Amino acid sequence: MKCHHFGICGGCSLELEYDAQVESKKQYFFEIFNFYPNEVFTSPDSGFRARAELRIHRHNHLDKSKPLKINLSMNALNKNSRIPITSCKNLLPILDQLITELPKILEQSPILEQKLYAINLLANTKNECIITLIYHKTLDSIWEENARELFNTLGLSKNSGIIGISKRQEILINTKTLTQSMTLNYPFAKNHQIHLSHLAGTFSQPNPFINQKMLQYIIDSILLHPKKDLLELYCGSGNFTIALAPLFKKVFATEVVKTALSMVSQNAKQNHISNITCARLSGSESIEALNFKRDFFRLKNIDLKDFSFSHILVDPPRSGINDTEMLEFMGNFEYILYISCNVLSLKKDLAILSKTHKVIHSAIFDQFPHTTHLESAMILQKLRHLDE
Repeated sequence: MKCHHFGICGGCSLELEYDAQVESKKQYFFEIFNFYPNEVFTSPDSGFRARAELRIHRHNHLDKSKPLKINLSMNALNKNSRIPITSCKNLLPILDQLITELPKILEQSPILEQKLYAINLLANTKNECIITLIYHKTLDSIWEENARELFNTLGLSKNSGIIGISKRQEILINTKTLTQSMTLNYPFAKNHQIHLSHLAGTFSQPNPFINQKMLQYIIDSILLHPKKDLLELYCGSGNFTIALAPLFKKVFATEVVKTALSMVSQNAKQNHISNITCARLSGSESIEALNFKRDFFRLKNIDLKDFSFSHILVDPPRSGINDTEMLEFMGNFEYILYISCNVLSLKKDLAILSKTHKVIHSAIFDQFPHTTHLESAMILQKLRHLDE
């Protein structure tokens, strides 16, 4: 992929051919862990990213004698500044198109442009999108009328939306959730469609093509495991929860963000899944609850003694688990499914997990082509079972 912003924009940092990029990441994985991943999953090298956070770059705004010129902007490479961009081929095509079209409309719309601070974009592979416009001003009915005109001018689909956000204010045009569908294969259901809805402004997997491969990898990797119930920490909106629920008797999923948990319930309902129990608990609170050290009012209708866990799944932030108590708690499970966005923090966590478990399968996922970022997954099994 060639981009005239390369070397200036901070979105990309690798100028290698794509195959060479993947090989370099595979080699980096080996340097960290002293073994190669069992599987390597590649991404399209363009048109793969489903979300973007952009700022507004105004030209001539101090010289009223010249027409206003607007670009969207991204972080500069290795600098604490931003640079104007005219396209981004990493983005899904509909988002790349918006980077071109939105500035032209904003230049002609003082109501929408005035004190506009940032634009967040979210899309799916069906060319549906949500545009979030973030302001340093109060939004009124005139703004809403102009935003509805923007919706029509852009020709957005019926499942798309525009959101206006200002301090303690949100105006919604059409919708604030977006659904990504994907096909997964189970032993009992080939080409099974699942539908995952995401709330704009909350975390969602940025690369839908890799996400599908990541979910399928976990499904395939645990097919032969003796399975009881699944515990999932940091479950977000239910990306892994929904995909893995059909393989287990019951799932207990915890998350600290209220809005994310409401999406898990919505996703379970739209996928006709009834074996998921959710609770608003942090990681440390989950340990206290599951070790019956503390009673939580939030769990008043949940009997944790009904669960018999065989697997735990974690997908922590870049800092990893980084908590000895949590890692020792994970050591009680027969199988650990660890999704990592930072191999260095994963290595630190493995130093403790390896006292009770052994890595039996691993994979890397090229979530962000043209960058050094490396997403990985490891399946760990309790050591005593390997010795039997």
